[in-house]
Amino acid sequence: MKDFKKRGEAIDLERSNLLLTPKDIADFNPKWLISGFAETNKLISLYAMPGSGKSITALYLAIHMLEIGAIKKVIYVDMDNGLGTLKNRGVEQILIKYSGRLKYISSAKKAQKDIDPKTLIFSLSALADESQKDTLIIFDSIRNFINGSMSYDEVVMPTLDALQNMRDYYAGAWFLNHQNKQDFTGENNKAYKGATAFFDSCDEAYFVKKRERKESRLIVTLEPMKQRDDTKPQALIIDTATLSLEFDDYLLYAMSDKQAQALEYAKDIIKENPNGINLKNLTTEIKRMAKFDEVEICGIHAIKNLLKQFDGKFYNITSSNTHNFLVFYPL
Repeated sequence: MKDFKKRGEAIDLERSNLLLTPKDIADFNPKWLISGFAETNKLISLYAMPGSGKSITALYLAIHMLEIGAIKKVIYVDMDNGLGTLKNRGVEQILIKYSGRLKYISSAKKAQKDIDPKTLIFSLSALADESQKDTLIIFDSIRNFINGSMSYDEVVMPTLDALQNMRDYYAGAWFLNHQNKQDFTGENNKAYKGATAFFDSCDEAYFVKKRERKESRLIVTLEPMKQRDDTKPQALIIDTATLSLEFDDYLLYAMSDKQAQALEYAKDIIKENPNGINLKNLTTEIKRMAKFDEVEICGIHAIKNLLKQFDGKFYNITSSNTHNFLVFYPL
């Protein structure tokens, strides 16, 4: 008890180096690395089922930030993927194009291992300083950097604490995580794998879902599952042949098959009605076409909400002066 009292007396909170002042806040100028997606000095987690595209998404987001000048350097620490996978993703050409600006550390390289993944994050955290302020660092995937079970907070917290320290010095610190196997229903529960600390410790967490894969083209959506800032869902089109990344309309790719089918019917019907068609007649015609084609579409209320989201993109919506009905016109 005496020792505890002695230690307590040595702490002066009112004169602590950590005492926050208005100037500390005024002097801090947060910057978006990618508008609506990631700010500087954030710990961000991207997670998904295996094979959903989270690694390629993280990599191409990183090189996109190099392209737009948001950061000057990327360190990608990959302890998850083999050389065959990296070749298919165009990593060879990426390393050539971004030589000097992208450092790719890979366990797939046939060389004497001079890095211990289990202690790497601690070592880097201890060395973190202002010299890394323009560098983004990514760890793929976090399970390879945890010494013990991922299911217990007390096991993973030291690593996450070290990542939080790195976040404060690097342009950003990101880590990738997996999901547990899903049940037989086919509906993804969007839960991450491991202890609650993985979710509690990060600033932002994005659920990554593969929407389409065709030859060199991959379309994924990123849904914010934890938001501390004004982040928004994103849809990305990645092309490994051209090493390019484009942002597109999230709502367009986040639709279910039933919603997408209803929207296609709506677009065709509206196009055939240059003088406009009101919402009631439009939804009636959508249901008629679906019944004739023997296909499933979403319910009537879901259709109405869906149609309003694409005003100005595929058609124009006006409000009737007489009955306050919504009327749809071709663009």
